[in-house]
Amino acid sequence: VDEAQYLIIFDSEKLELLKVIETDTDERDIFFARKTVEENCEAILCGDILEEAFEILAGAGVTRYLASGESAGKAVELMNEYRLPLICDYQGGPGCGGHSHGECHEHDFED
Repeated sequence: VDEAQYLIIFDSEKLELLKVIETDTDERDIFFARKTVEENCEAILCGDILEEAFEILAGAGVTRYLASGESAGKAVELMNEYRLPLICDYQGGPGCGGHSHGECHEHDFED
């Protein structure tokens, strides 16, 4: 999220682009996390997440998928196929289970 310039809001069931939000702020991760929550998104597909942005997303119950290195279309496809790993911690954080937002279910997934 920290390096992203755009937040693309996509309806994964209808395969429809809903909105593109751009920013040039230095705190992109926080801006996009707040926009994700404001837009009532169920999930975010992104790279590593910094602590404040992670807490905003996790606190709102937004599912976080690791999709770095994938195009937007491929990331949505992988998410729909349950082939993207969950992001259960912020960059440099305490690890799975170290948060008050509930259990990390990353260990429930099999490749």
